[in-house]
Amino acid sequence: METRMSLFSSSGNVPHHPGNHCASTGIRNIVNFHGFSWTEPLCFGIGAGLGIWYMGFPNSSPSRMIHVRSVDIEKQFFTRIGNNFIWEQFKDPAEAEDALCRILDQGKPAILQSDIYHLPYYNTTTHFPGHVITAWGYDRIKQVFYVTDTEREEILTVPFKNMRKARFCKDGYFNIQGNFYAPGKLTMTDNLPKIILDSILFNSQVLMDKKLDFQGIRGLQKWKTELTDWKDLTDWKWSARFAYQVIEKRGTGGGGFRKMYSEFLSEASDYLPRIESMGLTEMMKETMSAWSDLAISLKTVSDDDQPDFSEVEKKLDLLIKRESSYHQTALTLG
Repeated sequence: METRMSLFSSSGNVPHHPGNHCASTGIRNIVNFHGFSWTEPLCFGIGAGLGIWYMGFPNSSPSRMIHVRSVDIEKQFFTRIGNNFIWEQFKDPAEAEDALCRILDQGKPAILQSDIYHLPYYNTTTHFPGHVITAWGYDRIKQVFYVTDTEREEILTVPFKNMRKARFCKDGYFNIQGNFYAPGKLTMTDNLPKIILDSILFNSQVLMDKKLDFQGIRGLQKWKTELTDWKDLTDWKWSARFAYQVIEKRGTGGGGFRKMYSEFLSEASDYLPRIESMGLTEMMKETMSAWSDLAISLKTVSDDDQPDFSEVEKKLDLLIKRESSYHQTALTLG
């Protein structure tokens, strides 16, 4: 059979719900396909998705970057619910393509890591090789894969030739070699309250950890210390603008993923009532607002002719207090 479209009907129905973020949307797709009607915020929270990273790249532009998501949400999620997780990797694009087709032939959807530069529906000149999409089927005659992607409602097509390039790319921290994950069957532990509790505690432990000066609260403190030097950066405008985009626009759902995490906490309180009684959901909403306010102040600076980061510093100082307060309180949940 040359055409493989077994995972969705001729009307294009697949268990894809448009989401905020690529990874949590892809995780939800897999979970929903296997019969568990979980929301994107619940998947994001169980995956301990919150992150804080402040990094300098003097020879790149932007030369300063802030990131607000964890690096291993997929592994955290699937292992926490009781499954082995590893990105399948391959030696070359042809081998990776054959393996993906075999998985789809078995009726299993797969989440893939890809570079948006090679996905035709993005029509972008920007490389980002960490983007997660879900593959549902393929057509050998038309030489296309059928995929879904984050906020897009419709099934999308990616030509074989584009997918070969999209799945093999090295850029910065990303080195993808045909990476995909397609569980045949999901094992689900029956103690969801414990899974939720452990994920909340773990996420806060990571962000409060003091070992690395570029991660978590220490990363924010380092950013505040170095912020006085941002006015002297040759790319201060772009560094400020990019930080705004990362916090507020680029798949975070708003407030540096904190809006989605507050929705997770609200949902999780049905399983752990202490979340509400301790005020964690409201504290996360306040943290979300602090991130959004910081992002807007960065955008304002990027629109100015002169690099005045004084208001950014005030917003950053408040953010550090709110982020720290939430995680310190969350750690007493256990």
